[in-house]
Amino acid sequence: MPLILLTNDDGFAAEGLAVLAAQTADLGEVWVIAPEVERSACGRSVTLHRPLRARQLAARRFAVDGTPADCVLLAFRCLLPARPDLLISGINNGYNIGEDVDYSGTVAAAAEGALQGARASMAISVKAGSDEEVLERAAAFAHHLAKDLIASGLPAGTYLNVNLPPEATRRLRWTRQGNPLPPGNVQIGEDPRGRPYYWVAERPDEVDPPADTDRGAIRAGCISASLLTLQRTYPEPWAKPDLGQATYQVEDAD
Repeated sequence: MPLILLTNDDGFAAEGLAVLAAQTADLGEVWVIAPEVERSACGRSVTLHRPLRARQLAARRFAVDGTPADCVLLAFRCLLPARPDLLISGINNGYNIGEDVDYSGTVAAAAEGALQGARASMAISVKAGSDEEVLERAAAFAHHLAKDLIASGLPAGTYLNVNLPPEATRRLRWTRQGNPLPPGNVQIGEDPRGRPYYWVAERPDEVDPPADTDRGAIRAGCISASLLTLQRTYPEPWAKPDLGQATYQVEDAD
């Protein structure tokens, strides 16, 4: 029987996680190991300076007082009976597209799953504030995709990032990570004691996103699926700058 791990960054009690767990229950032995509270936008941070606690709330259900990456690490290293065949992170309340992929705790959990050796790992997200109907539709899509991933796996060191617009039906577009948005601003205010505070504000949206990007697919009403990789090295030859050559002998690899 396939072993399936579910997690998220919206917290153990999030509706998206509950809907996903219900929809995937027939696919195998489903474990839910998720942060006990919301940990959005924490990226792939892990907790190193204090012990973690995992509260078992039911059979195969744990709430962890850490980040999504913490949850995945604990799952792989001590909580699960074996390495999972599939990790699904979500269903996240809010798209994870463009540079948000780097900030997202949801996507980070999928990346950590790929690093730890899951046969397949994916993150799935919907528009912020989506109703139960949209969540059910996203979970149904995750169910269909999960069956294929359990059977075939993914290339080593890769993971899927899936985003569904509210109106998505059966239109799927394979995409690349979207372009960075223009810089946003920081709102400066003053608290009741006269001390300044700084609140990172939203960035302006991309006016005309390229059709082959995640943002472009969402704009067209398509489900966006991007195959991401743990390998961040620039993949093509590039003109190396003359950094350090006056002092060091620069060698090519054999």
